[in-house]
Amino acid sequence: MTQKTCLVVDDDYGARLLVQKILEKEGYHITLASGGHEALEYLKKDSCDLMISDLKMEGMDGIELLNKVKQSEPNLSVIILTGHASIQTAIEALRLGAVDYLTKPVNADELRIRVKKAIERINLENRLTEIERQLTYNATVTTANHEINQPLTVILSGVDMIKMEFDKKHIGDKKILNYLNLIEKSSLRIANILRSFREISTPVIQKIPHGMRMIELRKGEKYKHASEKYILVIEDEEQIRILIRDMLESAGYHVILASNAHEGIEIYESQKNVIDLVLLDYYLPDSSGLQVFRKIREVDKNSHILLTSGFDIDDDIQKALDEGAIGFLSKPFNREQIVNFIQQLTIQ
Repeated sequence: MTQKTCLVVDDDYGARLLVQKILEKEGYHITLASGGHEALEYLKKDSCDLMISDLKMEGMDGIELLNKVKQSEPNLSVIILTGHASIQTAIEALRLGAVDYLTKPVNADELRIRVKKAIERINLENRLTEIERQLTYNATVTTANHEINQPLTVILSGVDMIKMEFDKKHIGDKKILNYLNLIEKSSLRIANILRSFREISTPVIQKIPHGMRMIELRKGEKYKHASEKYILVIEDEEQIRILIRDMLESAGYHVILASNAHEGIEIYESQKNVIDLVLLDYYLPDSSGLQVFRKIREVDKNSHILLTSGFDIDDDIQKALDEGAIGFLSKPFNREQIVNFIQQLTIQ
């Protein structure tokens, strides 16, 4: 553990040496100041974990020093020493931000205990600050990933669809194709960078290998060709919704679109006998993905639901996977990825 530094401020030479002697035996690094001005000069150049200051000093008393220190170093812990104990001075010191106060003459055991408690509090506050910082960082990375993965999905899917149209119409403009390849490579590079940030910020829950499981045919149900299958896409982002429709229709699937959770559930309730697969964007503005998943499963316990999101698999998504969702497809994705994914899911 890093050695803690204490700044001891007292205009009484003997008093500050006594505090130094007691605390150095406990392993603290002690710096001495003979008054408030000297203490402030020290704090301009260096830092400390704890300041112990006498209340009554010439030139600048402990209350004034405490007030000035809190203006420049609001997180510095301060213990006040006073030979004139009174509830008024104690309350004033605590009101200004002191963590504790001790009466003089100093009792060695009491000083050790009070300083130990102050240091423990500092360590706890530092840990809490670090946890809060990490949580803020994780939340920022997660949100940024989702917000960036959404347009990346549009870009990658759009590039893929343009290439497919070029191929259909036998357009072989190498210059345009090179530009499209550059866009695709750059987008994939961004996606990989985002993935690296996610792995640094928080571990990814991934209980299902490759995020998929095979669909079991119901008794008496025959395997359907793509042209016979209906896929309900529940996705709030219009551009992604339209591109998914175009990608799946180009592979022969029939596609039904829903722009929010309410619409998606209504469609499934009325068309459950037709719909073979639900492609569910897990984070919708009008409902949680788990609620939508469970509602669809209430309508048909054998429903096939494939989850998709710009977030990685987290605890909430994992709940749906544990409860029977057939797989998870992370954004961004292109036509080849989503079509291959669905084809693998439906292999019998």
